[in-house]
Amino acid sequence: MKIQLAEQMGAMALIDELRHRRMQVDEHLDLPRRREEVAERVRAYYSAQRIEVDDALIEQGVRAYFARRLEFQPADTASPDYARALAYIQAQGTGAPAARAGAPGPAPAPRGVIGRVGAALARLLR
Repeated sequence: MKIQLAEQMGAMALIDELRHRRMQVDEHLDLPRRREEVAERVRAYYSAQRIEVDDALIEQGVRAYFARRLEFQPADTASPDYARALAYIQAQGTGAPAARAGAPGPAPAPRGVIGRVGAALARLLR
């Protein structure tokens, strides 16, 4: 039976993707090695810039970064972008155009799933 080139290439593409994913997971799971690599790159950068930085300070900074890198950082609710996004979400269920943040006028009544989610989000944030 003759194997089609497209089948072979498709299987190889999938295998390569899985292999790369495994390499990324392995890289992130070896935390001590990863911290040391980052610390070494930071040392090299400061050395190239002729900036003296104590190794203990670099180690402390790298450890602090890795300790906080996966923490959730909530959005700034005072941001104008946040207000625009919220107005957009609320307008999705109504079919009405999204109002400008801070523009006067009543908010449209939420309709549909997206509108209800936006309204619930708005109530939670008040």
